[in-house]
Amino acid sequence: MKHLVTIIAILCLLSVAGPVRAQRPDFSGMWTLDREASEFNPPAFSGGRGGADIGRLFITHAKNGTLVIGAETNASKAWSYTPGRELSIPVGRDTTMMVASRWEGTQIVVEGRQGDMQMREVMSLSLNAETLTIEVTTTTPEGQTMNRLVYTKDLPVGPCEDWAMPCKDFPEHDVRRY
Repeated sequence: MKHLVTIIAILCLLSVAGPVRAQRPDFSGMWTLDREASEFNPPAFSGGRGGADIGRLFITHAKNGTLVIGAETNASKAWSYTPGRELSIPVGRDTTMMVASRWEGTQIVVEGRQGDMQMREVMSLSLNAETLTIEVTTTTPEGQTMNRLVYTKDLPVGPCEDWAMPCKDFPEHDVRRY
């Protein structure tokens, strides 16, 4: 009888605890396109995001889940996704598109529409987090384009003092004084 009570108590605790959510991957990093592993036709991203040079991506993955993605060139056209929210991203020269993003397991799925163009992107990481795969499907009246971009993770950039254009110290703006 004692064992039956213990088993019932454990089952009750498990039912209240709810499912354990798998840890979500962190997409942060500098990523270099592996052209041999990739299959794409320009523009690689819907609406030409990233410009012609998509050889390197820089991704910041904030604690609130927002991903900010930029290409090495055309930094003013960086885009961001926040799973569970709808946001505007740049497409084309002076146009934006509303997109909704969500988690599907360990992948981020993004879908949007601008005029007669639909796009769907699926971002995923390899198990060791060293390979980023972005599958982009763009549908227009002319047909459907499917691109598969495979990126490898680069070494961290290191402190900004070591960059080609190093950062500067501005002691007159020290926030500790305010």
